[in-house]
Formats: sequence, C-alpha cells, structure tokens
Amino acid sequence: MRITICCKRFGRRAGAEAFLTGFAQHLLKGGHHVKVIARDADHGAEGIEIVRLPVLAVPRAFRDLALARAAGRALANEEADVTFSDQKCWGAQGVRPGGGVQREHAKQRQKSYRTPVRRALNRALRAVSVRERLGYYIEDKLYEEPGPRCVIANSDMVRRELVRHFPHLAERIRVVYNGADPTRFTPELKAKHRGPVRDALGIPREALVGIFVGHDWRRKGLYTFIEALGILARKSTPRPVYGVVVGRGGQRRAEVLARRRGAAEVVRFAGPAEPDRYYGASDVLVLPSYYDACANVTLEGLACGLPAITSVYNGAHELLTPGTNGFYVSDASDADQLAEFIEYFLDEERLAAASESARGLALERTQDRMYREIVEAITSAIGAEPPRPT
Repeated sequence: MRITICCKRFGRRAGAEAFLTGFAQHLLKGGHHVKVIARDADHGAEGIEIVRLPVLAVPRAFRDLALARAAGRALANEEADVTFSDQKCWGAQGVRPGGGVQREHAKQRQKSYRTPVRRALNRALRAVSVRERLGYYIEDKLYEEPGPRCVIANSDMVRRELVRHFPHLAERIRVVYNGADPTRFTPELKAKHRGPVRDALGIPREALVGIFVGHDWRRKGLYTFIEALGILARKSTPRPVYGVVVGRGGQRRAEVLARRRGAAEVVRFAGPAEPDRYYGASDVLVLPSYYDACANVTLEGLACGLPAITSVYNGAHELLTPGTNGFYVSDASDADQLAEFIEYFLDEERLAAASESARGLALERTQDRMYREIVEAITSAIGAEPPRPT
C-alpha cells in the first residue's frame, strides 16, 4: 500500500508529532510505502520519503489556514492508495482529530475559569479572536461534504462530539483509543528512579506521590490538583501526600495558589522534561482535565503501573474501571472528590492491586495495537489493499 501522510510537523516531539512519527514507522515495518508531506520535518527514518509542504508566510493568526490550504492543494495531486492527515490539514481520505473537536475544547476550557468575571472576560476575548474563528472555519471545512471517508476518533467521547456537530460523519467514524509503548513505560522504572528522584525533590520515601504531566496547566486541571493536595495536607493521613508537576506552565501562579491552599510544602515542579523517571518516582497519575480527547499520559502512567485519576472530560477515562485501576471525577473543578480518590490509594494493598490492574490495562491498549487498528479502519473504509501482518 502507498500511503501519504500530510501534517504541520514531522518529528520526535510529543503529542501529534510523536504519534505521526510512530505511525509512519509502523507502516514502514509493515512493508508499505510511506510518504510524508510536512511544513517542517526534523526527523526521517530510512525508507520514509519526506517532502516539504510549501506554506505561504502569513501573520500568526492565519498560519493554520495557510497550512490547511497548502495541504489541500498537495493532497489533490497525490496518487497514493491512501492519504491521511491530522485535523489541521484539508483533503485527506483519512483524518485523525487527535485534539478532539474545537468547539467542545473551547467550551470546556471556559469552565476552567472559576469566577463569573474571569469567565466573562475570557468569553469576550474569544469572541473577537480571529485565530479562534479561523479554527472553527478550518474544522468546518475539513468535515464538509464530501469530506474524509474515514475519521479516527481516539475516544467515544470524541465520536459523540463529532456526530453532534457533524452528523453526516456518523457512519464514517471509527474509535481507536491511544496506546503507550509498554517497553518504554514500565513498572521497572520504579526500581530505578523511585529513591533517587524522591531524594532529589525532597520527597519522603514513604509518601504517596501523585504525578501531573502536561503543558496547558489550566485546561488539564493542575489548579484542581493543587487544591486537592491542600485538602489532604490539612487532614490527618497515615502518610503524607505529595504532587509532582512535569511540564511547562505558569509556575509562579501555581506556586501562589499552592501557598493559598496550604499545599506549598507538598508540590514539586520538575519543569518540562521527559516524564519517564518521574513516573518511576510516583504512585498515581493525576490529570483532572477539563478537556482531553484521550490524553497520552493516561496510558503512559497506566503502563508504568500507576492508577489513573482523571475526569470524564478526558476520553481515556472510558478505559478505566473505578476503584480497580483508577477513578474519574464528574467535575474537573471538584477538588474535594479528587482528594477523596487520591486518599483511596493511601491504602497500600489497594494501591498494589490497582497498580497491577493498571499495567494489565496498558498491555491491552498498546501503541502497536493502536497503529494496527488505525490502518485496518482506514483501509477498510477506503477499500485499499489490506495491511500486511507485522
């Protein structure tokens, strides 16, 4: 099979870029011919043809629109059996909206502003945002008839949202959950990193540690996590509860909130870094997102044997069995419920059982399974050559 992937960037970075790189390599191993058309590319595996996508230089607010148009022109001239893209490129037969649905993303992020004044201000700013209006236009144009022949939603939550906004897509959507690499993310990281990392961060060896991984701190619920840590710090718990924050964000603001909520002594900011060793130093993953289509870090944490505590607005919550391998809050702002779920794992027997279950779940939802299911869904919908076994 000849498949062309069109995207903004192709490389080894996190999120969508890491997914596309892994997907391309999976296809290559399966014996398929892989071509990548990208505006920027900083990595290429042997055997993958990489072509630069010429995108018109425009002001920042119009860059995504310029990308979408350039992608549409490039893919219109492709002779591949299958064309595939993410949600910012027009013209592909198969599309994977890894970030979910734009309007749902905006609606849920709005809820992260706690006061009426701040919500009103944010709503007003969004109403006049050219970039946001263009984002909606790009998405609407992507899905308008005839539109893509196959849409890969990475959770049932995203599938329902797509059907709500674009009902004509209903029969074209396939749900394929994200997956993690179980050979990289593994419980063995605990034996290697638990002691040294805790010592470096000034965290007691006996503490229960929750890890938060992400860059968009407001959307991903960091402030709710900090509030929950403050609640637990004021309680008489059998052992202390700490939080480790991995990622880039407004640290000063988060530190101020931690002081106000009584959590300053139990929060550690690791900065932007590869999360592997911090997973190894932790006991549970905490990600009370206001919106995540299917957060990769959820699967990574599970693969490391960390029960996941997230929200119903993270599509990955659909994989969890409450009390067995994690929990999910119904309101991403509910710090009290989040604190209760974290406290549940202070019991070492519960934690050990949940850790084993978490790893088992991750072994069922591997990265290879995700890639394989995507290929099968696309080729089935488009009627291309069936994928070869790997």
